[in-house]
Amino acid sequence: MDQYAQRITRDYPVRRKAQEKENMRTYLMGQLRALGYDAKLNDCGKAVNVIAGDPERASILYAAHYDTPLREPLPAILCPTRPVTYLLYQALTPVLALVLCFAVSLGVTFALSLPNLTLPLFLVLLIGALAYLKYGPSEKNNVNANTSGVAALLRTAEQLTPRYRNDVCFLFLDGGSDNMRGAKGFRKRYPSAKEKPVLCLDCVGSGDELLILPGKMSRWNDKLLDTILEQFSNSEKKTCFLKTDGLVHYPSDNRAFMGGTVICACKKVKGFGRCILPRKATGIDEENLSLLCDGLCKLVMYYNPQNT
Repeated sequence: MDQYAQRITRDYPVRRKAQEKENMRTYLMGQLRALGYDAKLNDCGKAVNVIAGDPERASILYAAHYDTPLREPLPAILCPTRPVTYLLYQALTPVLALVLCFAVSLGVTFALSLPNLTLPLFLVLLIGALAYLKYGPSEKNNVNANTSGVAALLRTAEQLTPRYRNDVCFLFLDGGSDNMRGAKGFRKRYPSAKEKPVLCLDCVGSGDELLILPGKMSRWNDKLLDTILEQFSNSEKKTCFLKTDGLVHYPSDNRAFMGGTVICACKKVKGFGRCILPRKATGIDEENLSLLCDGLCKLVMYYNPQNT
C-alpha cells in the first residue's frame, strides 16, 4: 500500500470527531510543508479545509475530502452511472427504519394490551432511529472512502515538479460527509474557484476502472476533456474511462463546484452497473494510484485554459 495510505490508515483511520479531524489536519500540514508547499488552513466555521497552493493563481484545482462518515445501517453502495438505482437503494434505509419502528411499537403494545401507546412508542423509536443516522457510530473502514483520495493527492503533490506547482492548488476538504460544508465554505471564500475546473478524488483505491465524470459545466470544457483524454492512460488490467453521455450522479464535493469533475474507481456489478462498495475495500490498489497520479501530474503540465 502507498506510504501515505499506510500512515493514514494506521494513525488516523477515523476522522469524524473534532479532535480526530484536527489530528489529521496537523498531519496534512506537516506533510505538505515538508514537500515544499505553502500549506494553510481555511476555517469555514463548521468545517476546516487544508489548502496547498494559491487558489487565485492556479489554473486547476485538485480536491479530496479528508473526513469520514458514520457507519450506515446498510452497506454503502454508489452507482454513479445509474442514479435511479442509487436513489432507490438510499431510500431503503428510511423505509426500513419506519417499518421496523412501527413493527416493534405494535408488537410491544399488543403484547402489553396497551394499544393507546402504539403511536407514542412509534414516535419515540423513530426519533431514536433518526438520531442514530446523525449521531451513530463512526465507520471504521475508510481505506477507500476517502483515505485513497487523500493519499492520491499527497502522492501527486510529491511527484509534481516545482516548475508546475504554481499552476495547481490542492484542496483537502472537510465536511464531505456533512453536506459538503468544506467545499461550500471554500467556494464562498474563493469565488474565483467557480470559474475553474476542480477534480475531486473520491473512492479511487479499489476497482478495475478509473471513472472520470465531468459535471454539467465541465462537460462543455472541451480543452479540459481533450487534455484528460490525452494524459490519462490505461494499463493491461486497468482502464481510465471518461463518461460524458447519459445521466450520472456522484454524491461528493464535486457537486459544490460549477466546474467540478469527480474521479472514482469502480467495477461492474450486475444490476448496479459501474458500482463502488466502500466498506468492502481492504486496501488501496497501487496500480490505481500510479495511473491516477501520473495522469494528474501530466494534466497540470499540459492543461492551459488560455489555449482555447
